[in-house]
Amino acid sequence: MLPLRNSAAGLLWLPVAVILLLCGTKYLAAQGVPTVQQTQFRSQWVGEQVDQIPMGTTGTPLNGLGAIVGSLQTQDQLQREVEASLSNLQPGSPITFKPQLGVGWEFSNQGTQQGANTAAGNSPFIAPAIALLYDRDHGAWSVSAGYSAGEKYYSNPDYSAGGTGSQRNSLSQTMILNASVQQSRYTLSGLLTGSTGTGYDFSSGSNNRQFTTDASARLNYILTSYTTVDASAGVNFQNASDSSATPNNSSTGTYLTVSPVYELSDKTHLSAIVGAGSSSQSIQQGTVSPGNAATTNSSSDSTSYAQLLGKVKYDITGKISFDLALGARDLTSSQGSMANSSYTGIKPSWTVGFNYTPTPKTSVTMSAGEQGSDVVPEFNLMLNWNPREKTRFSLGFSQTESYSSTLASQYQVSTGVIGTYSQKLFTSVDLTMNAGYSQQHFINLSTPQSSQFSAQSSGQLPSNIYLGQIMVNWKIRDWVTLANTLSYNTGQSTGGAGTSQAQIWYAISLNFSL
Repeated sequence: MLPLRNSAAGLLWLPVAVILLLCGTKYLAAQGVPTVQQTQFRSQWVGEQVDQIPMGTTGTPLNGLGAIVGSLQTQDQLQREVEASLSNLQPGSPITFKPQLGVGWEFSNQGTQQGANTAAGNSPFIAPAIALLYDRDHGAWSVSAGYSAGEKYYSNPDYSAGGTGSQRNSLSQTMILNASVQQSRYTLSGLLTGSTGTGYDFSSGSNNRQFTTDASARLNYILTSYTTVDASAGVNFQNASDSSATPNNSSTGTYLTVSPVYELSDKTHLSAIVGAGSSSQSIQQGTVSPGNAATTNSSSDSTSYAQLLGKVKYDITGKISFDLALGARDLTSSQGSMANSSYTGIKPSWTVGFNYTPTPKTSVTMSAGEQGSDVVPEFNLMLNWNPREKTRFSLGFSQTESYSSTLASQYQVSTGVIGTYSQKLFTSVDLTMNAGYSQQHFINLSTPQSSQFSAQSSGQLPSNIYLGQIMVNWKIRDWVTLANTLSYNTGQSTGGAGTSQAQIWYAISLNFSL
């Protein structure tokens, strides 16, 4: 798939993504933890980000434009927010259209770092956005869908905090399609999400454009009163473009699992999980030091796997559940340079999960494992505490991995923590604070590494990042809000190899919505 290099081309991803779902495609059985990298990348997008409303897999940047949704909440809270987002529907209509407009001023230290022109450190902006939502139950079918788009236009041509060149004033888009059908013996569901836009990519140490789509499907079929069969399949595609580090670099993951389940008792569930899949990388060019001439190197790597696990799930009480799966997997590389890699052959496979909901206001969810094409264990831990209706705390820890978008034959491992605190200060004034820290390192899968990428060095990329955001929103009327946003992050490159300086920006705007 080609990179999306302009707004017109960006419009093409919606029908392509729909086709992916219709062709029958990781079922999101467990929610992921928001990441610092994704929160930072989307920090200056505007409008609702509908691909995150029902999932919560990443923290929605709360920039004062659009609904505060999808940020570190439990599923029941997310469902209430989905219903609230659809509350403006007219009786009998499954469709709602939500136009928005933000007008304001933004100040940043990033522009003044590029030279002596102090005028480059601030700019007026206008930010139009739209959201189109659909939700309907029709007999056995349930269908919900959403599409949103927004653009933040800076009138000062010297202001660079929003990116330069093709990344400046970029259009961002998100979409979701969720459909299910439930019959007496089976339930079939599918989920498709997609997003495209520009931002500062911590993983590559550059401003770039990213396109991401994830399509999945699941079938649950009842054989007898004690046995069922679960089958799931999915595909994920990510492309990064428009920077010297990522001119047209992509990663793809696919999987298929079949799992017979036996209900030993009301509390004990036994199952076997048979699975296969692959993870691949396509790099047009590797990472180069800032200021160096672009190279024309290219590389393609992939790893496939087949695995078998036995799993037991035990519901200790109505508030506590635990599951454990053990097995083995066979990893095979299609890259000749990885023939001697220690990350191929027969490897152990395991997963463990824990769910604890002591009260309706408190929840703890943990999952960990090493399966598929993983080279290190993955980990997710989510803590939620809502002591009162007007106060919310959330804290998430995670370790994720995938093929690097910048370094050939290498996996990128990211470990981080992110937290959110939200408080209704007054009837019409809301305070939200996000803070996070993440570090990344790279694992070489090739022995030896391909010589054409010998000049690559993970030392050219940021190894850690801090992120902080403070948002204060004053709802003056139902249709107008005064928004104040202060954001901070480390690791923003200033042009020289190994040099970086923190980015701080503040925006104030009046946001109008219907």
